Amino acid sequence: MNDAPSHGDPAAGDPAPTDSQIDDSFRGSIKEVLRIAIPLMISTGTFSLVLFADRTFLLSYDGASMSASMASGTLFWVMVCLPVGIASMTGAIISQYIGAGQSHRVGRFLWQSVWLSLAFLPLFAAVAYHAPWLLRATGQPDELVSLESTYLRLLLIGAVGNVLETALSGFFSGTERTSVIMWVSIASGLINVVLDIVLIFGFGPDPVFGIQLLPMGIAGAAIGSVIAFWFKVVVYVAMLLRPTHQTRYRLIAGFGIDWPMIRNLIYFGLPTGLMYLTEAGGFTVMVLRIGTLGDIPLRATTMAINFNMVAFIPLVGVSIAASVLMGRHLIESGPARAVRSVYASLTIGLIYSGIWMVGYLAIPDVMMSLYEKSVGDSSSIEAIRLGRGLLKYVAIYVVFDSVQLILAGALRGAGDTWFVLIGGVGASLLAIAIGFTWEPDQNGLSWWWTIIAVWIWMLATTMTLRFAYGKWKTMRMV
Repeated sequence: MNDAPSHGDPAAGDPAPTDSQIDDSFRGSIKEVLRIAIPLMISTGTFSLVLFADRTFLLSYDGASMSASMASGTLFWVMVCLPVGIASMTGAIISQYIGAGQSHRVGRFLWQSVWLSLAFLPLFAAVAYHAPWLLRATGQPDELVSLESTYLRLLLIGAVGNVLETALSGFFSGTERTSVIMWVSIASGLINVVLDIVLIFGFGPDPVFGIQLLPMGIAGAAIGSVIAFWFKVVVYVAMLLRPTHQTRYRLIAGFGIDWPMIRNLIYFGLPTGLMYLTEAGGFTVMVLRIGTLGDIPLRATTMAINFNMVAFIPLVGVSIAASVLMGRHLIESGPARAVRSVYASLTIGLIYSGIWMVGYLAIPDVMMSLYEKSVGDSSSIEAIRLGRGLLKYVAIYVVFDSVQLILAGALRGAGDTWFVLIGGVGASLLAIAIGFTWEPDQNGLSWWWTIIAVWIWMLATTMTLRFAYGKWKTMRMV
């Protein structure tokens, strides 16, 4: 595994790249983005495939479990997205320390991200305790609340691990060692899928040792995810303890609490976390509203969102690449090269999402046929029929989703995190207000999917206008 940084770090004793080694062309920017983004796309793509496998296995086990995993899994993300959002700024800020030649401060800063991650433990415990009440308060069907509560409570055991691995992976993205993130994610994903199969459906009895594990259903899926979260933490910690990192970044020597650094992380990370919370909250409101329509509409939504996630989540890798390169180039050489990096990221994102758009429109039957092999009950067959139609909505907004995701990442990399928050809150509140104000008595499923498409279009428009305005060019985080 080659995790050497790709650029010079004068403070660490690395030679700075010469003019002949720097390609300032657009083609060079494409190559640079791909070098960082491809491992991250594979990493996040692995996560999306694990989610897809999770829900497909649960559909094979019990259709109601699949529906429950969507509703409670979305609520889980709402609970963790604030600390995950704060921790996700670790990589962008570290990239600016590197660009400013202050690599000796990276270790100290990374510790502050770890302390903030651990500080959310009481919140997760409180949510786990009140999980049934929270789910009933959202109007979920009584027959799903028990399954949803089980899934949510078990996932929350891994919540701190999820936040910690986000913080620790920020070191590797910020120093452009993205291949590390890729391999760790692939290993974690494989572990998750294997555990899903064993824990959801059971195992044995083994003819030799007589070992038997009874089927655990939705509880097994949650346990597999929790183990995968903590596996990443353990591997990242082991890699961070390498002697070369101690000399260059002072990871162990940086141990301690540094209040100015914590305030800096909160100042730039809090709006990112709140933005994640706003988007997740808005999406959760819409999904839970669909859940009130019954199990079949929620199951169809879960099926369509599954394919949406396969396309969307790898784009997070391109967004992270745009954020890291924006932060480094803005410090090292000014806005011009940063802009080229963002345009290169957008080009890659638009090509990728455009391919998926064509797929959603051209072969929805082929996509949904993957579920047909896993079901036999009439309710799931009806959900598959509805899901085919919902893929048309995904096709409408998938390109806009790539634009808003990449531009929001670029703006955060420059430090324009508060506008990303304000713009995201405004778009989310407006979409939800439209949804509830004019919600029809009939065709509620189609209505809320239309609102989802309109919401994402508003996010893309907001981020595009802000990036074009250019105030981010004068911002710095270190």
